[in-house]
Amino acid sequence: MIDPGAEERLEKLLKLLTSDKDGEVIAAARAIKRTLDGTGADIHELAARVKGGGKLSKAEMQKIYDAGVEAGKNDAAVDTGFNSVDGTKSWHEMALYCEKQISSSRLYPREREFIEDMVRWTERREPSEKQGKWLHAIYIRLGRRQ
Repeated sequence: MIDPGAEERLEKLLKLLTSDKDGEVIAAARAIKRTLDGTGADIHELAARVKGGGKLSKAEMQKIYDAGVEAGKNDAAVDTGFNSVDGTKSWHEMALYCEKQISSSRLYPREREFIEDMVRWTERREPSEKQGKWLHAIYIRLGRRQ
């Protein structure tokens, strides 16, 4: 598989093959071979890529897909840094703590409504990014830390 960094280099080297200077053409051809060798590819794969119009092979598509799935799983697990898997409070635990402070004069009416909504909401699903930021800001302001 030819990686994107090697593709850019190969593109420049292929253009050098049109030089009027024989030395540049030979140097470019050898640099193309070294670049392909460095990626584990060969001239046949390069030719297939040219013929295919730059289409990805099934193996390349699968590798990209697998990397995306893994990144998505990692992002979901991290959950913007507030989950109970790594010892921090879950969104629901934060909302419940804040709910206990509702009678406190430290919360504005809009915040009280928001906290009540978040207690119900976080029982079933994660808050949006904006909701999560606001919930965390209230939680921190009320004196709790992750």
